Amino acid sequence: MAFSDFYTANPQYKTRLSLLFKDAGDIVEVASAATELLRDGVEAIIGPQTSEQATYLTQFGRKYEIPIISFTATAPFLSPKQNPYFIRAAQDDSAQVEAINAIIQMYGWREIVLIYEATEYGRGIIPYLADALQVNGTRLVVRIMIPRSANETKILKKLNRVKDMRKTIFLLHMTASIGRKVLSVAKKEGMISEGYAWIVTGGLSSLVNPILDSKALDSMQGIVGVRPYLPTTQKLQNFQATFKHRLPLSLSLASPNLFALQAYDTVCALAMAVEKANDSTAHTGNAMRKKLIRDGIRNTKNEGLIGDFELVDGELKRPTFEVFNVWAEKEKMIANWSEGIPFSIKSIIPKPIWPGDTTRPPRINLTIGIPIKGFPEFVNVNMNDPQKSSGFCIEVFNYAKEVLQIPIDFKLVPFVDQTGKSNGSYDQLLLQIEAQKMDVIVGDITIVANRSELVDFTLPYSESGVSMLVSETNDEKEHIWIFLKPFKWDLWLVSFISFIFTGFVVWLLECRVNTDFGRGPPQQQIGVIFWFSFSTLVFAHRERILNNLSRFLLIIWVFVVLILTQSYTANLSSMLTAKRLRPCFLDANKIREKNYFVGFQNDSFVKGFLITQLGFKETQLKAYITPDEFKEALERGSTKGGVAAIFDEIPYIKVFLRKYPSGFQMVGPTYRTGGFGFAFPKGSPLVAYFSRAILNVTQDKDKMFIIEQKYFSNRDAPPIPDSNDSPLDVHRFGGLFIITAVATCSSLLIYLSQFLLTHWPNSGNDQSPLTSKMAEMVKLFYHKHFLHCSSLQTSHSRVHSVTGITEDTTPQINPDHDNSTEEPHSLGVVNEGQSEDDAQSMNTATT
Repeated sequence: MAFSDFYTANPQYKTRLSLLFKDAGDIVEVASAATELLRDGVEAIIGPQTSEQATYLTQFGRKYEIPIISFTATAPFLSPKQNPYFIRAAQDDSAQVEAINAIIQMYGWREIVLIYEATEYGRGIIPYLADALQVNGTRLVVRIMIPRSANETKILKKLNRVKDMRKTIFLLHMTASIGRKVLSVAKKEGMISEGYAWIVTGGLSSLVNPILDSKALDSMQGIVGVRPYLPTTQKLQNFQATFKHRLPLSLSLASPNLFALQAYDTVCALAMAVEKANDSTAHTGNAMRKKLIRDGIRNTKNEGLIGDFELVDGELKRPTFEVFNVWAEKEKMIANWSEGIPFSIKSIIPKPIWPGDTTRPPRINLTIGIPIKGFPEFVNVNMNDPQKSSGFCIEVFNYAKEVLQIPIDFKLVPFVDQTGKSNGSYDQLLLQIEAQKMDVIVGDITIVANRSELVDFTLPYSESGVSMLVSETNDEKEHIWIFLKPFKWDLWLVSFISFIFTGFVVWLLECRVNTDFGRGPPQQQIGVIFWFSFSTLVFAHRERILNNLSRFLLIIWVFVVLILTQSYTANLSSMLTAKRLRPCFLDANKIREKNYFVGFQNDSFVKGFLITQLGFKETQLKAYITPDEFKEALERGSTKGGVAAIFDEIPYIKVFLRKYPSGFQMVGPTYRTGGFGFAFPKGSPLVAYFSRAILNVTQDKDKMFIIEQKYFSNRDAPPIPDSNDSPLDVHRFGGLFIITAVATCSSLLIYLSQFLLTHWPNSGNDQSPLTSKMAEMVKLFYHKHFLHCSSLQTSHSRVHSVTGITEDTTPQINPDHDNSTEEPHSLGVVNEGQSEDDAQSMNTATT
């Protein structure tokens, strides 16, 4: 038809194609046919139908410089760029990969089963498809290769394999002959029914013909296909009408498929290229003519039956793809896809009808294994209706699934035997994934190294670590010295230094003007310092304070003493009244050395940890299941049939302590583990998605608080008394000591400044150097405050004998007055509380 139509439409052409036909099957026949055609003097070869045939002919064309034109060889590895005499009047299979990927990502499918034929055509698309899907986290979880010669029995065996794996999303990449056979077998096995999805690539969908036998049509109900879009042009409509008119009446409703249209356009392009080559090769050889024909085809731009016929780098320009859905007795176009223009579910009108006569897209179906636990807070299995099972782990999984917004349906399957009891350890439960009996394990599964060899874990959603749980006992050993416990040693030391320093400064400020401080020998003065400072503890000081600086300092100090005494009293009261409990054991080594028994949770990895990491003998270990068993074993102790300690993961210990808040403690170091995670098959793309979802859930503090309150709060338990009566340290009173230090030093500096201003020698009369003046001031300060004060006599009144005074004719120098003069003495009375300076003033006044 192409030959006759083209030359009928172009009668002016001087050239005519002469077509020679050779049938060929395998590579040997292809080689023989090509050699015969070459001997017959052909200038171009059209029609290697398979990629295997085209692979040989590309080398043949390069060797003999003859154009090889194919409109059906679509394997991506056949590159016209690398084979200059190979021309592909079709799109390679990699062109449709992005359209297929767009459909898969639109519905959120993450695991795809690829079924392909065992040919170069079937294998060629796999690398491109895998790379495109991997970008969005989708994986070709199973790849099934089916030979073209496979019978229904072999096909059934391969399909049953994926059916047992509970995989429901299939991508079929085959030619029509074997592809229809696979769909027919899948229909018989119930794999083209509700819950399944089948996507077919261009190799099969381009050959789909509405006029099929009822059996073949029934097996295609609900499939979705991708193929190049054919614009409905007048030229195409005219061709289809002519095509149907020339067919027998029994096939009058049939229509040509895509490959037939591409063959038509290829012949027309070749005829145009030969005409151009003929005009340019009047005086050239045969080799140059073949090259011109090749270049002419590569540069041809023509309006063909498939639309614009244009070659780019030796192959047909990538078109728009159409997505269709087969339902009832016809195809239904549901969307178009162009490179770089994504589409969404909302853009698909009408909605596809999936197998099972439903518009609800197939979802990811997961079989989730859940363990039977003695801690129902984590997994609480409902044996009557497993879907109603609850617990912290299941709740986190549900929240993570909501965050993902991936269409997932799941079925909870308890890991139990026929009697309803646990069917094995957690390691045995994880083996169910490897045996493909379960898709996910949701529960309090700890991430440890040996388990990660069997499955892939998500990020942990709970804290990690193994610790030791022990019982408490009364602590009576430290009660003799308990009065020292309220303060730490640093606070005792700083307090003692502050008492002495404050007492000394007050004495220094008062000793010259106050006989309560300035009388008696040195040892008595030291006693006054200690007595005054420590008597402020009970506010028993009787000494009068005359100096205003002393009064200011004493106000600050009394406030500090009040705070210290009240804090001491409160902390000591708490220590005396609170129940003095301490853990029975603090170190696992001591338990191991004394050969005591220790407990662990049944079917937990902790057993192996105790043996390999902590060095316990297996005979020392006892397994328990519930928190009540933990409690009973700890209360009995190792010598009475119980255990000295129980080793378990921190989440379990916290649940236990919430239930039994008194009498038990978590002690010792924390041995780090991976925490709880969800287990998936090795390489599952869902691991990355659920890990990101878990991060969103765990970082949402409000949501996690709600979950933890729901399963871990024990409202019936009595409140845990706050036994944190630890000694107080100096850091807690740092502000108080800074205040009293500033007040004390400020008072001392002010007093020293006043003393220097009062007694500094007159600079006009004294020309001695500054160092000498300072030395004199130090001597004067020492004399007035230490020697002078120590010489005062203690009595309520002191009477000076006039006789004694008159006999003493030595001039008396008043040490407090630098300009004092010699004066006669008279009888003087000094009352208690009056300083010697006051007495001297009185004597002077009397005189």
